[in-house]
Amino acid sequence: MSSAVHILLFLIVLLNLALYIRTSEPVFNIKDQAFIDECVREHNKHRRNVEPPASNMRYMTWDEGLAITAKAWAKNCIFKHNVNLKQPSRMHPTFKSVGENIWAGAPYNTFKVGSALMLWVNEKQYYNYYNLKCSPMQECGHYTQVVWADTYKVGCAAQACPNGVSETSFSSIPGIIFVCNYATAGNYRSVPPYKNGSPCSMCNNEMCDNQLCRNSTRDTLMRYNLTTDWSSCGSFCQAVLITRPVSVLLIFAIVYGLQHHYTHLFAYE
Repeated sequence: MSSAVHILLFLIVLLNLALYIRTSEPVFNIKDQAFIDECVREHNKHRRNVEPPASNMRYMTWDEGLAITAKAWAKNCIFKHNVNLKQPSRMHPTFKSVGENIWAGAPYNTFKVGSALMLWVNEKQYYNYYNLKCSPMQECGHYTQVVWADTYKVGCAAQACPNGVSETSFSSIPGIIFVCNYATAGNYRSVPPYKNGSPCSMCNNEMCDNQLCRNSTRDTLMRYNLTTDWSSCGSFCQAVLITRPVSVLLIFAIVYGLQHHYTHLFAYE
């Protein structure tokens, strides 16, 4: 076999090895029921345990459309809020307002849904419910969005970022970004996140489920044939798009070289 064919075989092995390494990254599916259940469970756990207690806290359920937009934005691997939040029609086909929380971490094994939620919820130590203010130089908006009483839908997505999450202190190493979108949005200025009182006392004849107000119509799971015009391909997608055509070209080159070097080769099935 000629040296040129050897080189081509070596290159195709390297390219497929690179693709294998890409595919070994953690993959998160927004349709994975275990992932969905964990996101919903963790949110409702914290909504039940607010202090002072809430009289009108709604039970939160999953929304496929919010998850789709969360995934589309997460693929950018940038630690910034979605630039389309001020244009709700680009975020969701029906909700007129959408909120968002973002978490990022590295390496890959640092990500757990519960840990990310806990980081947001731990901001409650800086939030004063009675004067609706956050301690100076501290962040509280993630916490208040999680426990915003009128918010009743959530959709989350996690994305592996092999080239790092930009706009972070660990942007040069592989990491993960986790995005949750909420509807309707919370965090309105000078408005309390919920009404203080005995749990479920302001559910307005709705069912009380362990301190949260539930409504069968509101909690219905909706399906959406939704695409976004602003999502990126993502690192794994880019790797496939680059590697696949190059691999095909190399395969044709190798076959062509073998046919000319070994004229008696044949194939059958």
